[in-house]
Amino acid sequence: MLNTTLIKSAMVGQGLNQTALAEKCSVSKESVSNWLAGESIPRPNKLKSLAVALQLEVERLFAVDEADPTPLIAFRTKRNRPVTGPALEAAEDLAAHLRALVPFVRSRPVFAPPVLEDPQQDDEYIREAARQVRARIGLAPKAPLSRAQLLGLLHDFGALLVPVLWDSKKAGHENALSVFLPESGTSWVVFSLNSRDDDFNYWLAHELGHCYSLHALQGAEGEAFAERFAQELLFPMEVAVDALCAITSDSQRKERATWYAGSYGISVVTVFSQADRAARVHKKEPTGLNTRAFWADWQTNRVRVPTVVESTFGVKELSAEEYVLKSEDEFSTPVFRALAQWQVAEGGRDPSFIASALNIGIGQAQELSHLLMRLHSSSGEPGASPNSN
Repeated sequence: MLNTTLIKSAMVGQGLNQTALAEKCSVSKESVSNWLAGESIPRPNKLKSLAVALQLEVERLFAVDEADPTPLIAFRTKRNRPVTGPALEAAEDLAAHLRALVPFVRSRPVFAPPVLEDPQQDDEYIREAARQVRARIGLAPKAPLSRAQLLGLLHDFGALLVPVLWDSKKAGHENALSVFLPESGTSWVVFSLNSRDDDFNYWLAHELGHCYSLHALQGAEGEAFAERFAQELLFPMEVAVDALCAITSDSQRKERATWYAGSYGISVVTVFSQADRAARVHKKEPTGLNTRAFWADWQTNRVRVPTVVESTFGVKELSAEEYVLKSEDEFSTPVFRALAQWQVAEGGRDPSFIASALNIGIGQAQELSHLLMRLHSSSGEPGASPNSN
């Protein structure tokens, strides 16, 4: 019998859907579908083709793999630097600890989440994907996408949201990251509540792009896809064309771009990036905002932009209890209840586990460990709603 779990995870890792795998093995898509459903086994020559396509040994296609498939992780560092060293190790450690929480976050899903059949870098493909997502929730082509709608899309997908309080100076993944665990089919979106509010919708949309692609595009390709998807979802080309005309005809170009940013709940950078893209597509004058002077001013004034904590909860800092309860209420996250139930199952508090699962300091983790045992250690079954108290 084929090890379909391993094969499916290898397909994701190689960026192959059923159609692409069928082409590599010179068989029909129906044959691949039957293999994955356990209804047939490839002939010997096709087994070899399958192993080559998935970069696996033939024996592993049948052997029961005791090791867990490698988690697929996506995040950006400051200035899009390559992810290496401690930042990569911390992300891998976080993913391994989230895997341990899977039994406590939800029961087995009945419906498969909506995923992109064949994620591509092509601009028109990305625009069409964003259009279809917007149309699915009844959003007009030029209408702003609200944060509530964006969170709804993540929940409808089945993404497990993990709000964290990372320091703004944290090296590595300062704003958000996403993790896909192939063996459980779970997608986790980790985001910092200390992110600047004008960028927060972008980061949520960015990670939604990774969810929809199941991380089939990796590394720089995956990040470029998620960036373009987020831009098109939040500020579609139809709006970007209008914005381009308005900005270039206004004597106060930055102020006009800022108005669009406020109207669409995004940063001014997303506005002029999309407007300049529209200029290239339609061979028009660009906004002229992408200058050294703009970036210097933008960087200087970032400290004045409120954080998500400030804009959402109306305070500069949250106590540990406020952080947990307000996050559960605002984002419907199951992660805190899961951490509490994991501690109970393991026989008591474990701050080091919490520190790794959320990539936070041990001091913050110790406080959370105590708090979660008090709030959630005896509350309901695994996977219960965080609002069931």
